[in-house]
Amino acid sequence: MTMETAEAGRFDIARVIQQTFAVLGRNIVTFGILGIVLTGIPTAILGYFQFGMAQDMLQDMRGGSYSFPPGMMSASFLGGLAGLITTAILQGALIHATVQDLNSQPQSVGASLAVGLRNFLSLIVVTILLALGIALGMVLLIVPGVMLACAWCVAVPALVADRTGIFGAFSRSAELTRGNRWQIFGLIVIVVIVQLVLGWIVNLITGAGSIGMSSDPLAAASRALTPLALVLAVIQQVIGSVIGATALAVIYVELRRAHEGEPTGWLADIFR
Repeated sequence: MTMETAEAGRFDIARVIQQTFAVLGRNIVTFGILGIVLTGIPTAILGYFQFGMAQDMLQDMRGGSYSFPPGMMSASFLGGLAGLITTAILQGALIHATVQDLNSQPQSVGASLAVGLRNFLSLIVVTILLALGIALGMVLLIVPGVMLACAWCVAVPALVADRTGIFGAFSRSAELTRGNRWQIFGLIVIVVIVQLVLGWIVNLITGAGSIGMSSDPLAAASRALTPLALVLAVIQQVIGSVIGATALAVIYVELRRAHEGEPTGWLADIFR
């Protein structure tokens, strides 16, 4: 399904949401495999070790002592590094697959993975710079951070699709988002609300949300550290990563359409 009938010059939040879930629906198997392999499995492995270490800490605290489990810092660091790499590969892969879908071109796990692997180092650098810039802006009374988040929101897909280079991705994103940042801010608010609701549901199921209100926080924390909690955390991470990367790619295409007109020409040239 192409986007030839879209209205040129207008960035529509409702259309972004509709296109995102339409792409996901058409590619549920491909995107699901990529999400499980690149996010689910690493999250499950790291979570398994972290849950075990956390349970050991709780046992020590019940006995009146506290000892930091050996290897916890190194495991967390290595896990975070692995997560950064696999998330970058996933983003590159899903951006490729989403753009190909919107151009009515076939996409596969192998071809999408190849794009992710080819770009993952640059994607890591862009992600780190993006996070640092937004964090610095948040320190400066929050508003500058929000403005940067809106301006740079499609830096990652711009890097992959436009082959802009690391610093060119930020200027390209700022160019594409100009004039549509209030709508992008609205999308960010929607995403944050959905994430909060999902987190609340997971905490409600696992009992993690009641730890601070319990008369015995250690017992409540122990009940929350269950296999179910780990499984739900993995599922939440996979779903969030897949939807997020797909939505970014759709936003990028919609912004290009709004600025550059119908995508019948330029969309077909991406990744060629």
